[in-house]
Amino acid sequence: MNPCDKRGFTLIEVLVTLLILAFGMLASVIGTMHALDYSKMDEMRNDAMKIAQEQQEAVRNMDYNAIPGIPATAPNGVQIMREVRKQLIPYTVVCTLPPPPAAAAGMGGRIVHFTVYWTYKSTTYHYDLQTIVRQSR
Repeated sequence: MNPCDKRGFTLIEVLVTLLILAFGMLASVIGTMHALDYSKMDEMRNDAMKIAQEQQEAVRNMDYNAIPGIPATAPNGVQIMREVRKQLIPYTVVCTLPPPPAAAAGMGGRIVHFTVYWTYKSTTYHYDLQTIVRQSR
């Protein structure tokens, strides 16, 4: 047998190849996990946006004179549950009525501010929505 004959692979070459493949697979699994994580966060943010818009529409359909009583009815907010990927997520909606800017004092409208809070992986996130409601004549 000729010692210079190079047919086949040595054990070290096979182990190095397997190690490189293992790192590649690990990187792809980690990348997939991060992509799923960001996707779930996007779904939760979209649900928060929908909740804020639903609350906005509810206030717009209220009697104009009942609007100042909104924060007093739920000072700590209202909790709404939504299902995201077969898991119930609690969202807290806080409605506030900030004072109108001085320039808009006599315009006959009220500013209504909604903040939707949710928690994901021990971090609290929020989405803000503000609208102006005018008294119909």
